[in-house]
Amino acid sequence: MHVDRPEVGISNFQAMHDRVGINATQLRRDRFLDEARETADPVRLMCLFGITSHTAIHYVGSAHPEHFIIDPTQA
Repeated sequence: MHVDRPEVGISNFQAMHDRVGINATQLRRDRFLDEARETADPVRLMCLFGITSHTAIHYVGSAHPEHFIIDPTQA
């Protein structure tokens, strides 16, 4: 932010979405998955993003299916 620049508003985010083709929800999910690929630690995901254990395990399972013999969400 700079005093000579316009304020950040919803129109700025809409313009970014139009250029990139991804919305905030998709970007957030992609960030979860990227971190899960990097760490494979559901507790880290929970602390970093404030998500539930179920969601964290889902992302770790998606990022590292070789670590799970069975689907951890169905156990």
